[in-house]
Amino acid sequence: MEGQESHVWHPIEDLPPKWSDLSDPQVEALIRAWWEQAKRLKDTDSYTEFLTRLRRQWAIETGILERLYALSDGATKTLIERGLDAAFIGRDDTDRDPAHVAAIIQDQHTAIEGLYQFISGQRPLGTSYIKELHRTLTEHQTQYHGRDTLGHEVTRVLPRGEWKKLPNNVEGPNGFSFEFCPPEHVDSEVDALLAMHCCHETWQVPPYVEAAWLHHAFTLVHPFTDGNGRVARCLATLVFLKENWFPLVITRNDRGEYIRSLREADKGDLRRLVGLFVAVQGRAIREALSLSEELAYEKVAMGSILAAVSERFSRLRQEQETLKQQVYQTADALQVQASERLREVAREVAEALGGQGREYRAYSSAAARDTDKAGYNYYQIVECARAQGYFANLEVCQAWAGIAILTGNKTEILFSFHGMGKGLTGVVACAAMYYTRQAGDGGETMIGEVTPLSPGPFTFTYEEDPAEVAKRFSAWVDDRIILGLDRWRKALGA
Repeated sequence: MEGQESHVWHPIEDLPPKWSDLSDPQVEALIRAWWEQAKRLKDTDSYTEFLTRLRRQWAIETGILERLYALSDGATKTLIERGLDAAFIGRDDTDRDPAHVAAIIQDQHTAIEGLYQFISGQRPLGTSYIKELHRTLTEHQTQYHGRDTLGHEVTRVLPRGEWKKLPNNVEGPNGFSFEFCPPEHVDSEVDALLAMHCCHETWQVPPYVEAAWLHHAFTLVHPFTDGNGRVARCLATLVFLKENWFPLVITRNDRGEYIRSLREADKGDLRRLVGLFVAVQGRAIREALSLSEELAYEKVAMGSILAAVSERFSRLRQEQETLKQQVYQTADALQVQASERLREVAREVAEALGGQGREYRAYSSAAARDTDKAGYNYYQIVECARAQGYFANLEVCQAWAGIAILTGNKTEILFSFHGMGKGLTGVVACAAMYYTRQAGDGGETMIGEVTPLSPGPFTFTYEEDPAEVAKRFSAWVDDRIILGLDRWRKALGA
């Protein structure tokens, strides 16, 4: 709680009047591209397996976020891939009894499976279902830790599926306090929250905005004695699933940003939390686009493979004119835009280095799609895509623009344009990266660590307005250039 301001409870507030300003056209275009891809895959066993693994990951990570247990990366990977079985958890993999950890994870998995059933049953979201969620999530949690009236830590029996009877405010050093909704107002506050949520469904609020608002508003009410964070992530996931998006998988690696985003929301600013939810959804969509074709053909027989290959080539021929020409023409225009901007920056850097000697200089270079040099920088591009968790398809599109700065070592900032995902998805990514080149002992060139200059690539699809894409891209490119130049400055010790 260090650095956090105290919070005095007040009734929950509706969405900000300008909630439409929180919209993100990039992630909306990405999800539409995925829906097109999913039409071809939804009846395959492998597509089902992909979603199964995503739900397992959600079940595991939601408990880690609440620090109900710790779990090693290796055990997490095995549970996601092979099933939620206690036999896959060694005693060195967790800080609790493996059987108990597995039982808690299974409770959380049951909860997310129930979300899908809830949607298929078209039930309205009400207090009874929220309490049902809490009972499911805490089936194997018998106790919670709290404080008595004298401030002493105590362990009490956890009431499952019941609103809190005692205040559950948080107190910390230096007089810090965070007040949640008093027990006597929980019923009215939850009713108000559900009424607002019902209205939002008629306003066509983007799911990532509504999920962020609902999640945060619920945590401010904090209606249960314990387990409120898990229920809040269930409710946010429910919003996404109703709109055919992916479950909201907030991982242990997201925890710091997750907490910071909630603190900003406490002050009335949802932007950071919305941004986090967009980033998490974007990560899931990129993974789906990158893995879907591979998964679709994992388990089919040879006859099906040959039929799929035939159908695939037929489909590619049909889609080439509609998808490829549209999205790649946009990519060509952005590549020119990036090249011109980097040329300007190179001149400015060169002027700043003037007088330092002939070996100190800066220049830009570029390669348009379908030119001889377009295939350069393969290693850096693949490494950057791997770090960002998606497949860079260099067969369908490859172009780049970059700047090189020579100050003893050679520093490069590179923007690569390439397809995203297996096959012709209609999505193009631009990845920005930073790295250095050094001469090895044998005279060969050694490339240093490739560092992405953004959490994910800039993406656009064939159905987006090229002018709107160019507008978004202009600001994005400038931000990445500044980040890259700042890394170069720090490397110089300036």
